[in-house]
Amino acid sequence: MSASAAEAEELSAECTVAQHPHYEGLHGECRQTKDIPLPGTTRILLQSRCGCPCHTSDKPGA
Repeated sequence: MSASAAEAEELSAECTVAQHPHYEGLHGECRQTKDIPLPGTTRILLQSRCGCPCHTSDKPGA
């Protein structure tokens, strides 16, 4: 059994809670809309972008 690419990406805390009923509005509170590299590096991420589909317009190439 394999997960799709979208399911394999981690979600922010806000987008995880927003998947539950009555909390859908929390998607707008998510601030993990881009990858933040560790200062002085290009390949090591300090914080990765949220993998939630609500951010598809923020992803490169989208």
